[in-house]
Amino acid sequence: MKRVFRKPVHALLALVLFVFAGSASAQDVLNLASVRQLALSSSLSLRKAELACETALLASKAQEYQRLPSLGASAGAALDYLSDKGLSDAFNASAKLSVSQSVFDGGRLAALSESSSLELRAAAEAARAVRVGVLGQADSAYYALLKTSANVASASSDLEAANLRLGIARAKVDSGVIAASDYLQAVSEAASRETALTKARKSESSARSRLASMAGLSGSFVLESVEFSQYDGLLSRIAALDDQAEDGLAAAYVAMAESGNPSLAGYDLAARKAAIGVDVAKSAYLPTITAGLSQGLSYRAADGLSLGSGSVSLTGSMSLDFWNTANGVAKAMAAAESTALEGAQGGLGLRLNIEVGVNDLLSAARSIGSSAKALEYSESNYRNVLERFRLSASSASDLSAAEALVSTARTGLIGARYDFLSALCDLRVLVGLETDDRIESAIP
Repeated sequence: MKRVFRKPVHALLALVLFVFAGSASAQDVLNLASVRQLALSSSLSLRKAELACETALLASKAQEYQRLPSLGASAGAALDYLSDKGLSDAFNASAKLSVSQSVFDGGRLAALSESSSLELRAAAEAARAVRVGVLGQADSAYYALLKTSANVASASSDLEAANLRLGIARAKVDSGVIAASDYLQAVSEAASRETALTKARKSESSARSRLASMAGLSGSFVLESVEFSQYDGLLSRIAALDDQAEDGLAAAYVAMAESGNPSLAGYDLAARKAAIGVDVAKSAYLPTITAGLSQGLSYRAADGLSLGSGSVSLTGSMSLDFWNTANGVAKAMAAAESTALEGAQGGLGLRLNIEVGVNDLLSAARSIGSSAKALEYSESNYRNVLERFRLSASSASDLSAAEALVSTARTGLIGARYDFLSALCDLRVLVGLETDDRIESAIP
């Protein structure tokens, strides 16, 4: 009976393990969208920026409350316990209610309220800048790991080719067809390829660690590869651009940045806030007028509750230290000018970075086609030289040179492809977008 049930049990266990392994593998495969989401949820800088927004919101509310009437209340009670009179004469209580409202302050409170509102908007733009930056970093880390993995595969292919040449060379030197020096050259180059593979694996491990740290990942994971054929149409459009179209493309991205880059928006908000600071400083030249109302209440056990004294007041105050006021105004004006210069400098730097980013994008895109052709040619040449080397019609040096051409072309194609993706990502961050759609659609 035990033998009868052994095979079904084993089959069931194998099926369970297969299903479990398949589901675990599916969970470990990450695409770019999931890495982005993980990076956002794991980013401490983004959480800090969000808390800064909450703080700015509370500060804005507090400033708005300053413009409301100020209410106050006080109360007290006394008992003359040494009095020989009754409790009705020995106990008394009083209360006072007051309200005051600023009726004129030279626009100071209104300006401060507007400044707090701008500070809230600036905090929101700063948080958006952090979010866009985190997404850009996630993309860069994702592409960096894929690139290093592709380099590992390329280095493995180079090592296989070197070992193949080494095996042929060993057979030829044993039979006396080639000199020992050619064999030693093959040994040296195979060892060199093995070292290159080790370095590529270390680079891949570092890239994996950086991505895991950014996305809060633990354990092993596999990234979904990029299907480069989806960019064929975009690459064709880039290849057809002339100088005028390239200049127009850079101008289009600059226009996008002027309306969407959070850093530029932050510069503008900071300049407006600095201008309000000048108005606040100038308000010190004007008086502050405050209206007040107070009403007292009293209570005695014998007489009950009665109204106490009441008053209406209108007070004005003004600082006569005009030298201090003038100094404050000059300081605010200098700060406003400095803020404006900082914004202008930031705008110029952004425009320059966009122009450089466009050049990088076009260069990488156009390198993809030439690199692909170079790889195709070098692989065909390598196959021919390898066959001739087997037939002793080519030297070991010829085969070594053919291998080097394939390695260089393959590395160039890998670099061009991922440089192109990185350039798209960099431009998106500069413009202030979270996806590549508008970046790609702007290319005619």
